[in-house]
Amino acid sequence: MLEKLQEAYRKDPRKFVKCAIRIVATGLVVLMALVFVFNLFRPNVRASVGDAEIDKNIEQVSSFQTAEVKTIEAAVKRIEKDASSGNKDGIRIVFRRRFADSVILGDSLTEGLIVYGWLPKSIVYSDIGGSIVYADDQFKKAAGTLPEEAFFAYGMNDMGNYAGDADAFIAKYKKLLKSFLKVSPETDINVCSITTPTKEAMKGNKSIRNYAKFNKALKAMCKSEGYNYIDVSDILPEHKNLYEGDGIHAKPEYYPYWMKRVCDSAGL
Repeated sequence: MLEKLQEAYRKDPRKFVKCAIRIVATGLVVLMALVFVFNLFRPNVRASVGDAEIDKNIEQVSSFQTAEVKTIEAAVKRIEKDASSGNKDGIRIVFRRRFADSVILGDSLTEGLIVYGWLPKSIVYSDIGGSIVYADDQFKKAAGTLPEEAFFAYGMNDMGNYAGDADAFIAKYKKLLKSFLKVSPETDINVCSITTPTKEAMKGNKSIRNYAKFNKALKAMCKSEGYNYIDVSDILPEHKNLYEGDGIHAKPEYYPYWMKRVCDSAGL
């Protein structure tokens, strides 16, 4: 094989170099396509992405091997257009791609991203009843992935755990975020507000009446520490039909609104 390459080079060096460049360029395009496919179809056993949708997108991505950059961008836009039309599988695909280099940490509301199949478990670190009181290990594991973006959504349970003491809550939150950045210093930190409970929910749970006070403290912390504060408190009040019966948790259709809000705020 080596002798044949040497012979080809001796016969026509310029033609040999052009051929070599073409082979390398093709290889790079194929590599880009493989990376795209990996992020696009990262496995999640809880998700139910339709076979037809997957086949369609595989067909689109397979054409990237010989496509120019503009062609690749156009194909991605077609997939995003499908998502904007209300196609749930398309929405999942788009947001999985956007969050591919991110981690999301939080409580049971965050857990819904996994439960309803919106995002893969590999990037969502959450617990039912999750609280920063015992989130040290969760922060450490998430930071260990060295993400480009990190989204934190705690507070609903902490209002009760800290008995309405927003200062104590913020002190622990600051400590955890600093420990996260020690492990992954290049990560951009995004802190989400606490979602708004219904009036009925607040009647039966005095602690969650402090959500506005805690959100004010979260916003002030982000301003002082240089973090991005993302206010999601208006989403459920504006879409009351998306509240679960307890007036705290949300139905599956809530999550695209949440994902779009945080993506837009973080510039994903």
